[in-house]
Amino acid sequence: METVFRQCLLQAGLKIFGPLLQQRVDQIDAHYQPKPQSRRHGRRPLDVSTLFGQVTVLRDYYHGPDGGHCPADAQLGLEGSTTPALARLVCRAAAQQPYGAASRDLHEYGSIQVDERQIQRVVQHIGPACEPWLASLTSSAKAVPILYVTCDGTGTPMRKEELQGRKGRQKDGSAKTREVKLGAVFTQHKVDEKGRPMRDHQSTTYVGSFKGADAFALLLRDEARRRAVGAAQQVIFLSDGAAWAEEIPGQCFAGAVSILDFYHTAQRVHKLASLLQPADKNLASRWIKLLLKDQVAKVITQVKTLQESLPMLSDPDDNLGFMERHQHRKNYGTYRKKGLFIGSGVIEAGCKNVVGKRLKQSGMFWSESGATCVLHFRTLLLSQRFDAFWKHRHNVHASKNDCLHLAA
Repeated sequence: METVFRQCLLQAGLKIFGPLLQQRVDQIDAHYQPKPQSRRHGRRPLDVSTLFGQVTVLRDYYHGPDGGHCPADAQLGLEGSTTPALARLVCRAAAQQPYGAASRDLHEYGSIQVDERQIQRVVQHIGPACEPWLASLTSSAKAVPILYVTCDGTGTPMRKEELQGRKGRQKDGSAKTREVKLGAVFTQHKVDEKGRPMRDHQSTTYVGSFKGADAFALLLRDEARRRAVGAAQQVIFLSDGAAWAEEIPGQCFAGAVSILDFYHTAQRVHKLASLLQPADKNLASRWIKLLLKDQVAKVITQVKTLQESLPMLSDPDDNLGFMERHQHRKNYGTYRKKGLFIGSGVIEAGCKNVVGKRLKQSGMFWSESGATCVLHFRTLLLSQRFDAFWKHRHNVHASKNDCLHLAA
């Protein structure tokens, strides 16, 4: 009975909402002041998808040097033929689940009829506007004691045409995925009763991209700028030692404390111990304790001594080289005494939650443009910026009705 009653209410709502929307369109058209050399060419119909269903409206159409223009479309913030309220819900749903599931849930939860192809079209129409909007945001004026910048990469399954000529890890050297680079910025104000760092609640913001390392570094720098990196008392750069990320702190975050993820270091130590002294089950634990006392140099010396006694033993992953290359980033004892994070768990979880949970589900194969649009909305949503984007977008649409462009 409830379901039937809800459906009746929505049908009644559609009959009321249609005339109200037409009335609003008529008001907009009546008050519109056209730009110079722009001429009205009658009224044109449009089938508009709304939260209540589809309605048809008649609105004025103008044509001038800049092309065709319907003032009502701009003032209402229509996304093509979709109302902004419906477009916002569609993009929110698509950011969290596959298009088909989003379509079914919108129908189940709100009796909103929108098929998965329409959802895809809306997302790909609006998605490209997310990155320019982010770039336009001003820096926060709020200074923080400690600001963390971290990044990592994760593979995303792509269509065959997106992988042409790319090297991968398949037996034939081909690739099945492309790397999404993900960056995160978060803050810390306090430690717990044991002196362990505590990340500020809802302080994490994300940026993600398929771009190369140099271009992504600039995106990450811009995100840190938006988070007032220049006003932070201390900046920490955390990474797992990936080759593409090694140059980022020096190029974009001069003066930051650069920390190598402790758990990746511990994995390298375990590999070295199993290679050099497989019978000594406690060797890795002893080396890790030395690392936690800022004695990474001592660990490297002991590794070299053991290697000299086993000259024929190979180290396929160059674990010792990794230890030496990042030696200056492994003062874990000092970092812990200062109450700093020494692990990159935030970005590791981000790769799973931001990217993997949405883009790496079974049977998914993406185009770069399609994956990027979904990734934009997902990072906005998980960075608590989703609503601000939509408010800005409505203002952008409305500004199209200005009869004169504002001076730059």
